[in-house]
Amino acid sequence: MKKLQMAAILVGGFVGPFTGQALSVVLPEFADTFDISVSQAALTMTAYLLPFATMMLFSGRLTRKIHPHKVVRSAYIVTLPLALLLLITPSWGLFLAAYATIGVANAFTTPVLQIMLRELVPANALGKALGTYAAMQSLGMLSAPLIAGLSSVISWRLTFLVTATASLFILIARLPVVPPPSASKQNVGGKVQWGPTIIHMVSGFVVGIGIIGVGFMTSLHVGEQFNLDATARGLVVMCGGLAAFFASRKIGDMADKFGVRAVLVVSAIIGSVAMTLLPITPWVVLVAVLWACAVAAAQGIQATVNLAVIGSPGGSSLLSTVQAFRFFGSAAAPVTFLPIYLAIGSNAFWVTAVALVFVAVAQWRNPQRLARG
Repeated sequence: MKKLQMAAILVGGFVGPFTGQALSVVLPEFADTFDISVSQAALTMTAYLLPFATMMLFSGRLTRKIHPHKVVRSAYIVTLPLALLLLITPSWGLFLAAYATIGVANAFTTPVLQIMLRELVPANALGKALGTYAAMQSLGMLSAPLIAGLSSVISWRLTFLVTATASLFILIARLPVVPPPSASKQNVGGKVQWGPTIIHMVSGFVVGIGIIGVGFMTSLHVGEQFNLDATARGLVVMCGGLAAFFASRKIGDMADKFGVRAVLVVSAIIGSVAMTLLPITPWVVLVAVLWACAVAAAQGIQATVNLAVIGSPGGSSLLSTVQAFRFFGSAAAPVTFLPIYLAIGSNAFWVTAVALVFVAVAQWRNPQRLARG
């Protein structure tokens, strides 16, 4: 039963990001279904991510005195019927409303599940545990395009069967019972360090808007440059998810051994190099490899930021707030980068490359005392 409950935590890490990225490679097909423009279709992704990120600013504090398993259970009780509704709704407006509500519910799962891991795992293995959770998040975010691409052969709507099935599994398996965050013995005392915290927020925003959120732009790039269909585009974007899935556990282990700061800075540099080269490579296989490196680097940044925050004063309350900025970035990516991409083409990837350099410098100079960092 304990293994099943731990599996439920990891499935929870998978399903939220999966649902948020489920439309990234099927925007043209989605637009055709509801007879709307591609720009409106891209706005649908923002309709999920923006309420999600906004509620995450507060979800950590709102649930400080409530048992985490009750919070997560309530969120999936909301998600399950709405995911089924997405399979059949004939109206874009109703789809938007249901999708946005699922986003709000997910704001009470993503950070709370990580707080549960903090209670269940020894401190010297927390990096590895959070890395495993991050791996499942990556698999969710970037397996969604492949599954959506394959589903589009019949109907892109079938993608949301995964959301419904995962939610049902979590409700049946039941999550382990841990104390409310306010009663945790793992809390770190002291004043919140707002300077370092703001640096972490900015780092998460860059990851969200510049890498995780531009999976759709990678899809458009390989579609135009190499004339790939939806399934093939999904395969390319999926390479990022696979790389992050296999790398995240090792990233967490390296953070435990070598320190948060070192892993953070190296990840930002790798991501910058990958995004610089991606738009100019002439081979689709190399594009897939570079995209994989970029997403693995993004996961390295996010996982180590999470580890730094959760081990800092006020970390259990701050975690959801800091993570919100990554999802604000992901929400802003379609409406920000689509016009840039339409204006300058694939050179839009270089905007991300420059931003990641600034992240590397800011984290290197971050005054926060980090483990081994």
